Amino acid sequence: MTSARRPGAARSEAAPTVVVIGTFDTKAAELGALSDEIERLGGIAIMLDTSARTAQRPSDAVIGTRRFIDQATVAAAAGSSIAAISELPRGEAVSALRSGVSRLLSTMVAEVEIDGAVCMGGAGTHIAGPALQHLPFGFPKLIVSPLASGNRTFDPYVGISDIAVLHSVADIIGINSVTSEIYRSAAGYIVGAAAAAAPAAPTVSAGQRPTTVAVSMNGNTTPALERAQKHLEDKGFGFVAFHANGTGGRALENAVQAGQVDAVIDFTTTELSGHLIGGLMDPGPHRMEAAGKAGLPQVLVPGCVDFITCGKLADTQRQFPGRTYFGHNPELTLVRLTTSEMMRVAETFAAKANNSVGPTRVYVPTAGLSVPNAPGQVFWDPEADRAFTTVLESRLEPSIELTKLDVHINDPAFIDHILADFVPLLDSRAHHALPAALAEASIPTPTGGSYAHR
Repeated sequence: MTSARRPGAARSEAAPTVVVIGTFDTKAAELGALSDEIERLGGIAIMLDTSARTAQRPSDAVIGTRRFIDQATVAAAAGSSIAAISELPRGEAVSALRSGVSRLLSTMVAEVEIDGAVCMGGAGTHIAGPALQHLPFGFPKLIVSPLASGNRTFDPYVGISDIAVLHSVADIIGINSVTSEIYRSAAGYIVGAAAAAAPAAPTVSAGQRPTTVAVSMNGNTTPALERAQKHLEDKGFGFVAFHANGTGGRALENAVQAGQVDAVIDFTTTELSGHLIGGLMDPGPHRMEAAGKAGLPQVLVPGCVDFITCGKLADTQRQFPGRTYFGHNPELTLVRLTTSEMMRVAETFAAKANNSVGPTRVYVPTAGLSVPNAPGQVFWDPEADRAFTTVLESRLEPSIELTKLDVHINDPAFIDHILADFVPLLDSRAHHALPAALAEASIPTPTGGSYAHR
């Protein structure tokens, strides 16, 4: 068996090392089989036991000569003991073990002991999943579980991290014709990903990277933002898009808090409606806040605030009866907001903008906020949109510039006007250093159209 790499050794010196995480009190043989597959593919396996109850050490037939991190070590990393944790109610025990696993994994990554991490099991994924979410972006991480199926939400497992999830099809019990194939596939993924990531170039620091603009987008606003991408990248700026699906909005806020972006074009703020009205795209209460608090230059656009995104049509009709619907695809249905709902969204939109401490500009396309919101289209409701704009304009502080353009949101004139105002602002600013307090609190020439400028 290949010897494990010493802590701190260069990644190119050895085969990729993968930590295999799970509850060895119930799944030792299965986790051992996964470790065997990892080593058959040229990797090195380290075992980490997250069992919540006091258990015997797995047999030598399972561990072999591998490094084994026992549950006592996990408990100690959590500032406790396995005896104490085993006496806790299950929920509290899981929480304690999560913190221990998170500390151990963070240390192993920082000291370059591992190149990838895989967690396998059912309940065990609730312990390791949150710990994996704290590992760096780009570091290979995989969850293998029968829970990765059906209509369950994946947020508890992946959050806003780049965690891969593999449905195990069968439960993680035994080594049989189904599970053996899953173990082999899981090993192939994590070894391949770890090997690919191992020789990665050093991370580019914020001072070395180009000024980076984060944008929010979805399918409804892609035409405008593809145009923005080309324009910004041609001028040497970085461009990072976050999908406005609830999770993407949270990821955008996190990228700002982490100092990974320098400016924001929040073009697709439909998640604000999702939080206030309902549907599937709720990003939580803090959307549209991080850039303003950090003082970053930002553009705010009410893109797609005219609707919320729900599930299948039949389910949506039961949840929001008697509304105007637009079938985005067989699985997703858009629901048009009413006039009173639009006014409610406008109040919150203005409040978010008013809390900004940096340069903030608001742009409103008065000829339609989304693809189905245009003259002759199913969401076209000028009265509701005017109500939104009227409330927005009345609630914004005088220090927040508001520009209204009589064009559709995807009209090139709209994004061109925004960029004509915004790019000089970027050119005039040096890299914005994130305030320490915010970083510590962290948990990316007009061509036409008439407009009114306040």
